Amino acid sequence: MGKTEVILATGDEYLDEFIKEDLERKNNAKVVAKVTTRRTLIGKVNELAPQLIIVGEDLIGESEGKEESEEEWEAVIEEIRRFSYNLRIVFICERPVDDLFLTKLTTYNITDIFHEGKLPEGYVSQVLGAASYRNIEKFRGRVEEVSKTLKEKKREEEEKQAETIIQKGAIPEEGKVVEVEVPVYQQLIVKPKLFVFASGIKGSGSSTLARMFAEKLAELQLQVGVLESPYASPSWYEMINADTLINDKWKSWHELINDDKEITKGMSINVNGVTYIVQNPKVELKKWNLMKSAYLVGYARQIPILIYDLSDGITAANEKLILRQANHIFMSTQFDPIRIHKRQKELVSYLHEHHLMDKVTLLCNHSNGYLEKKFSKSLKEAYNEIEDVYFIPHIEEVKISLMEGKTTWDYLIEKDDEFVQSLKDLFSDICKKAVGKELFEQLQPQVKKRKSSILSLLKRTKDRKEDIYET
Repeated sequence: MGKTEVILATGDEYLDEFIKEDLERKNNAKVVAKVTTRRTLIGKVNELAPQLIIVGEDLIGESEGKEESEEEWEAVIEEIRRFSYNLRIVFICERPVDDLFLTKLTTYNITDIFHEGKLPEGYVSQVLGAASYRNIEKFRGRVEEVSKTLKEKKREEEEKQAETIIQKGAIPEEGKVVEVEVPVYQQLIVKPKLFVFASGIKGSGSSTLARMFAEKLAELQLQVGVLESPYASPSWYEMINADTLINDKWKSWHELINDDKEITKGMSINVNGVTYIVQNPKVELKKWNLMKSAYLVGYARQIPILIYDLSDGITAANEKLILRQANHIFMSTQFDPIRIHKRQKELVSYLHEHHLMDKVTLLCNHSNGYLEKKFSKSLKEAYNEIEDVYFIPHIEEVKISLMEGKTTWDYLIEKDDEFVQSLKDLFSDICKKAVGKELFEQLQPQVKKRKSSILSLLKRTKDRKEDIYET
């Protein structure tokens, strides 16, 4: 049997020498290195691959203060454990037996802790003998508390990583083919934006308004995408009549990411200039987690203007990172005083708690003059402090167009009544607010090639001139 190779890193050169003499006295161990800093320790372990390291808490690090030093030690030990989970680590310190940090050390498979600031009698036999968990039983009294702390730390680190992916987008891993099919127009360079649509009360039409908003932006020759939340009940598949647009090989991005498979070209759906990334209502997402959600959004951010529809899940814990990263949040509601006041306290408190109030626009759907006059004050009081409110007129043709799978704006093009015009004006104003007045005024409406009567062509020319004069 060969000698046990040891690295000494107590932070005290005299102690290192004392331990070296003890270990090598019976010719059972060999000290292969002494290190003086925590950073050096990691490199030496990787280089020499010893069987045993003896470290002291006072080994020089880069942190200041007790808490920072503990975090640094955890990071050092985690890095060492990447090289070998079974490497014997002896930790020397001066702490009380019930110290939480000592309990943490036991979770890193450290079986030898000398906590009294000195080497106990018989320590050589202990560290050169077989590891025994009996030596650390007295430090594990707070293991449940440590487990909770470590889980919270892991969750925070995961959230931070997920938020970065959502914010900056994701580059596909090698072997992943993530290509979003978007219509390519000759257009201005647009700074990427993420817009969230959500329902303040269930059934107030956030998905409908999101689609109308997307189609209006697409008319301006912007590359626009709609992404359905993986946590929402699937509805977009039916809304865009996807059965008529896909082939037998189609799989949703959601199910491909859920199963850790590559996303290939053709898995997004294009309708009237908008790219839709929707759930497959026939497939349940059983293994979904935060990082999968982050990559779903991250990959989708190849589309410059991305609209994320979270339906009625605005206060869901799973959606808070999306809300935090959104450039703007459009929240739908309607005139329903009982339901509004029932939920408003929870909703407004949530928006305040997460500092989201200043980027929320309220879209009051299915409005008319009578309702606005009678209930608008009550509505604004319910959604305390949301001053940015649009009243969206109820037009039956909007519902019909969605049922027939047509774009609302094409369906309404022949109508020229007061309500339809107010709807056009409202969405133009909302789009201007979303992309910025300067950019909005530079964008040119897309001209669609289709058979039209002379009268309708004249009318559209007149409408487009009016839009130009307005902007």
